[in-house]
Amino acid sequence: MRNTIGIHGGRAREGGTVNPLDTLPEEIGTWPRTAATEAAVAFTAEHSPAYLLNHCVRSYFYARSIATVRNLVAGTDYDDETLFLATVLHDIGLTEEGGGPHRFEVDGAFRAARFAREHGLPDTAVDLIWDAVALHTSGGIAVHKQPVVALAHLGIGADVFGFGAEEVDRAVLDAARAAFPWLDLRDRILEAVVHQIDERPSKWVPLSFVDIAYRRLRPDTPFPGLEDLCALPVPD
Repeated sequence: MRNTIGIHGGRAREGGTVNPLDTLPEEIGTWPRTAATEAAVAFTAEHSPAYLLNHCVRSYFYARSIATVRNLVAGTDYDDETLFLATVLHDIGLTEEGGGPHRFEVDGAFRAARFAREHGLPDTAVDLIWDAVALHTSGGIAVHKQPVVALAHLGIGADVFGFGAEEVDRAVLDAARAAFPWLDLRDRILEAVVHQIDERPSKWVPLSFVDIAYRRLRPDTPFPGLEDLCALPVPD
């Protein structure tokens, strides 16, 4: 394994010009280096804490590894640049840059799609990125969409909760975690979701990932649960 540039804490790139993907372990391989993907790394690094950038980067390499296991070929079955943008930008809705009135996945989808459009991607790719970001927490749905959407969901899930991680090449898994450390991802991402809802209750959605996260950290949540929803009167 070559020496790597890991991202270990704080902001990923504060005032620096080094791309954190410039030097990668050989086990990980390469990435689709285009003007748009270079800009996406810089954009995500500028606006995201290190734990979030590391997660987004790992998710791409896991997604691509899963594609290989499933015999999906970049350039034939899916566009690698689009997959990279979808995964690297997928949590921009958890940042101040991507925040808005909707659940973070939807806010992120709008911001990621705007980024892609501003960097010259065609409408078909922009639409895929919107779907991939908006649906990345939607288990049982995203996997039935186009390959970019499904692969993004699978790579992200493999990183956060280990869902389907057995499909990721073990060497890729270990090398990506070493180069881009975990940094308490799971707890911190849940805290970010809950903080957003505390600040802006409109971001809460019943019976969703953000609802589950909120109830875990705020057990005395004022939002109605399933029992409350079932007790609502039937509309006339």
